[in-house]
Amino acid sequence: MNLFVKPSSPPRPSQRQRGSTLLEVLVSVLIFSFGILGLVAMQVRATQYSVDAEDRNRAALLADDLAAQMRLARTVTLPTAQITAWQTRVADATTQGLPSGTATITVAGNTALITITWQQPRSTLTSQLVTEVVLTTEEVT
Repeated sequence: MNLFVKPSSPPRPSQRQRGSTLLEVLVSVLIFSFGILGLVAMQVRATQYSVDAEDRNRAALLADDLAAQMRLARTVTLPTAQITAWQTRVADATTQGLPSGTATITVAGNTALITITWQQPRSTLTSQLVTEVVLTTEEVT
């Protein structure tokens, strides 16, 4: 009877590790791909925010332009031709206007409420800027 049993030798490292390097590379590529997708998504979102900020700035400049015309004329009731020309500028997205831009002016006494509304192409969200112009008694006379 043989009391000394020779233990089986452990597999050599090369046999035990077979295929694990490929698996590590695949996991690394997968993690890297998710990171790249995250960066692309952040870039798209940053571009959208930049376009939104540019449109808000343009709307504020257009409203300020009309407010300046009102102060220059010393009245919030401007001629229809002047209002129509300004509304055309707001609606013309190819020059200085806004995409799907519309503008309304509500006048009450020496106060005008300028409302500019626009919508980005391929978007369901509508943006709006409201500016109130109040001419004091000194500005009217």
